[in-house]
Amino acid sequence: MKNIKVNTDQLNDDLFLMIREQPELLDEFLQQEGYNPAEIEKKAISKIRSLLFKHKVALKKAQQESLYSRAIAVFVSAQENTKEVILQLLHQRAPKLQFNNLEKMDESDLKAILDESDLLELMDKIAKDDLV
Repeated sequence: MKNIKVNTDQLNDDLFLMIREQPELLDEFLQQEGYNPAEIEKKAISKIRSLLFKHKVALKKAQQESLYSRAIAVFVSAQENTKEVILQLLHQRAPKLQFNNLEKMDESDLKAILDESDLLELMDKIAKDDLV
């Protein structure tokens, strides 16, 4: 018997072109092998949607982590300046009081002295990195 070399790449290419021109041949072949082409298509679409969703979630997670790390960096770099700005605001709002230990003041103490517009202004300055 003669040895015949089969070019599998060419065979795959020809099979792909044939199925592309006549997709019903693939459906018939799958049915002959006991598969349901409609069910395969449904599962494939579901898998692709799932992979796209996971990819979007991973991208958003990476973006959120990036924003979080930037916010931490801004907070750390602005921490000393922020204390100075808070002390300035406190002295403006309550000039008769002494504010030596800002760290010991809790949120309710600050809210009692500063109003919401002062806090929003402070947050805006922190966001713009405009603390002086």
